[in-house]
Amino acid sequence: MTLIVRSLLGALLALVVGTVAWASEPTAPEARPDPSPVLVVSSPTDPARQLLAVPAIAASASASSSSPDDEVVVHPDDLRQPWWGTGAALTDSSVQLLAHRPDLVRDLYDAHQPGGARLNLLRLPLSATDFSPRLWTWRLDGTTARPVRAERAAVALARAIRAQRPGLRVVGAPWSAPASMKTSGTVRGGALSDSALGAYADLLVGQVRWLASHGLPLWAVTLGNEPGYSSDYASMAMSDAQMAALALRVTPALDSAGTRLWALDHNWSDRGRVDALLGAAGAAFDGAAFHCYGGDPGQMAELPVPRLVTECTGTTGSATGTFAWDARNLVARAVAAGSSGLMMWNLALDPAHGPVDPGSLWGCRTCRGLLTVGPEGVVREPEFFTLAHLSRAADPGARVVGVDGPSWLNLAAFRNRDGTVGVFGQNSTGSTRTVHFTAGATSLSYEVGPGEMFTFRAPLS
Repeated sequence: MTLIVRSLLGALLALVVGTVAWASEPTAPEARPDPSPVLVVSSPTDPARQLLAVPAIAASASASSSSPDDEVVVHPDDLRQPWWGTGAALTDSSVQLLAHRPDLVRDLYDAHQPGGARLNLLRLPLSATDFSPRLWTWRLDGTTARPVRAERAAVALARAIRAQRPGLRVVGAPWSAPASMKTSGTVRGGALSDSALGAYADLLVGQVRWLASHGLPLWAVTLGNEPGYSSDYASMAMSDAQMAALALRVTPALDSAGTRLWALDHNWSDRGRVDALLGAAGAAFDGAAFHCYGGDPGQMAELPVPRLVTECTGTTGSATGTFAWDARNLVARAVAAGSSGLMMWNLALDPAHGPVDPGSLWGCRTCRGLLTVGPEGVVREPEFFTLAHLSRAADPGARVVGVDGPSWLNLAAFRNRDGTVGVFGQNSTGSTRTVHFTAGATSLSYEVGPGEMFTFRAPLS
């Protein structure tokens, strides 16, 4: 990932794209054991209020404490883009920490774990990253791709996660081609050689085919992580012309495998590169992938293809600040700009923010995973709760819908296939507020503490 401090067709075309994608989603809704309305909250400062279900306020008390400024109204018939889900990356560091911890896999991926994140997306690196104790890439023997031991370990764990979470969607992303295909002659930094375009295309297709034949089909893939960035860890720059040519080469095989191809996989500020890629090879791309390290979530808006955030990480910021930033930028504003999903960076890291590539000076030394796993126990970091609340509001296959609310609430709303609506929100003020929800036939009020994230979920009728 880039070591940068996090910066803070029109509506009709978006509706058409969303309708097509909605129709292609699985038809079976996820089962919910209790269809009753519920509000779940997480406090950034009070461990006793983490993923805690709280009771509604009595009607008489609600009437005296609420005001028009506290009203949240969901518009369930205002259908927008489909929702693909939430997830994070299975880096080598995460493999090392999770491989023998089925309890933590359940906390991350079990769809019904009471205190779990309930993720359904998994980003699988197809080479080493800055969170790899050793450098590695796949080998290409003719047109056959072969993984090394590190990748086989990740695949084994990914298959275990898939068993835990049926319907898991795996997204592949290489950080680097083999050294022989690069201008630098090394996995660390440099750019893809023009002369290696054919071989790299064969490698990408070979990876997709090998993974499918070994029980891990890729739902989507990108041509390379952060193609505008070259550093002293596994990384590789690519030009727009190279990526357009690669997309046209690999698309027939990816289509046959049922694997989507997403453009870019870099920052919001690189929106211009997405436009260039769609202009040069638009028919080859099924979507666009963005990171949060530069630019603004609004730069994703009004694309003719679906889009989502595939990487963002917390560092050493407080839970209070992280809750507010994530809710505003990664959820409320990103969803408003058309995002169909959210994926964070590492699933798990240790208390020293690693293990990391020991030969790199520029890799991230302050990143934190969803979980911090150490000898003294496991810590659920703020980003864990961002995804946990989003997962509770929106099942995979939901649709984003319209929602109105006060400016001090960071909001996104969803219509789920099980007949419920879900609202993700965050109280950005420093005081407890009473929030009144209206969704279909449901009209209830709840107290939300200062800085708290929440999920409201209720049946439409």
